[in-house]
Amino acid sequence: MKRIAATLTLLLVAACSSPSPAHESNPSPSASHKPVPVLVKTGCADLVVLGLRGSDQSLDKNFGSGQEILRTVRAMSRDLHRTTGTTVRLEGIPYRAQSAPSAAIYQAYVDDGATRARTRLAQLAERCPRSKVALVGFSQGAQAVHELVTSLAATASRQVALVAMIADPRRNPDDAIASWTYGKAAPGPGKLGAGPPVPRALRPVTIEFCATGDEICNWPPGGYSGPLSDTHRHFYETPAHSRSTGRQMAELLRKSGL
Repeated sequence: MKRIAATLTLLLVAACSSPSPAHESNPSPSASHKPVPVLVKTGCADLVVLGLRGSDQSLDKNFGSGQEILRTVRAMSRDLHRTTGTTVRLEGIPYRAQSAPSAAIYQAYVDDGATRARTRLAQLAERCPRSKVALVGFSQGAQAVHELVTSLAATASRQVALVAMIADPRRNPDDAIASWTYGKAAPGPGKLGAGPPVPRALRPVTIEFCATGDEICNWPPGGYSGPLSDTHRHFYETPAHSRSTGRQMAELLRKSGL
């Protein structure tokens, strides 16, 4: 009898310590996904990020997208990888991101960025139909992204999972899109005036970023006559702020189903 009782006790203990069927069918995110690189070189990655750098930033560094975008996209990818094995690839759009002697020439450079990004988006739709695309721009690049999405055909919009405009000179504070101002208000429009609103189809996947002291995207009521501020030049690339930006972008991607 003592042997039978001991055997029953062991069986009961084993049963209580074993994982339940419900636990086995719902593993934690970390257990269900293998680690993937932060950024991959795979042509048709799950998410292809088209980065449009700011004025005078090098095409030969930071994946041709500028330091603000590279650091932000890395932070976004790391955040995504907490819950998914989504592969992310970043490529810079080789447009003429330059300062210009006149408004007309500057606008021509912006047009060049929007045109090249539109062409690349069409190529990806043909070659990588299962890939989703993120359009991310900083400063002059953000303006090019803004111009692109406001003129994008509905069919092309379907592949776009994220639109992110960082320090947009044509920022429209009244647009019905997500906005992130890093804890403080940024009520002003961009330096070049409020741009056209983002089309309804893309509003759920669009977000704009602007620091309060950045005169390029938050033009003061009394104007600004000083040199380009340190806020615009360095705020978005810092580790803390790039993580904050990346986290907001990852959250929007999750909401869009990525």
